[in-house]
Amino acid sequence: MTLLRRLIASGMMAALFGAGVFSCAWATEISPPAKINQDQYLRGSFTMERYLAGFDKPLRSNGDFILSPTTGLVWRTLNPFPGTTVLDDHGITRIDDQGNHDALARGDQFRQFVELISAVLAGNWQPLEQRFDITKSTTADNAWQIILTPKDSTAIASQITKITATGTDYVQTIQLEKPSGDHDDIILADQGLGNLPLPPEFAALLTGTVK
Repeated sequence: MTLLRRLIASGMMAALFGAGVFSCAWATEISPPAKINQDQYLRGSFTMERYLAGFDKPLRSNGDFILSPTTGLVWRTLNPFPGTTVLDDHGITRIDDQGNHDALARGDQFRQFVELISAVLAGNWQPLEQRFDITKSTTADNAWQIILTPKDSTAIASQITKITATGTDYVQTIQLEKPSGDHDDIILADQGLGNLPLPPEFAALLTGTVK
């Protein structure tokens, strides 16, 4: 994998975390975003710009994703380098455009990570309160805004200094700031809920039938 591919892939992992974590965060003064029931899934598209020291322009990627509280998450990059990342109860797997699988993470720690995303998508807010200091507000456009600052005792504190998300019915923007001074800007769009079963192309990935 080239340096550019690695940079985009690592940024995508941050976007995965953001997309899952913020789907049920809201300010108290406005209506919360739509929740995902156990028999539903969320589908949408993303554009991500990664700002890195030493690069004149951000690294941009885009694609689509699908999130299911019961089975996991598929994050599919379409441009500039096709590839898919699958998060399920087995861990995190990267699939390149040739169909080659690379197990990025396995074990109890990463199963707990996937379970955390699913719990939040289902409307369980409490897990985040254990890992983040949380500030809620509204924007000038009457969208909710949430700022999450990792607590010093959590592993993520060494990777991310602050996460800011805004949205209305669904999450619309996410910014992840890092100790290095780099940051990722993610825009989520075209989002909507569907009823299970998952579309076959995604169901196959999450059930492990695609090799």
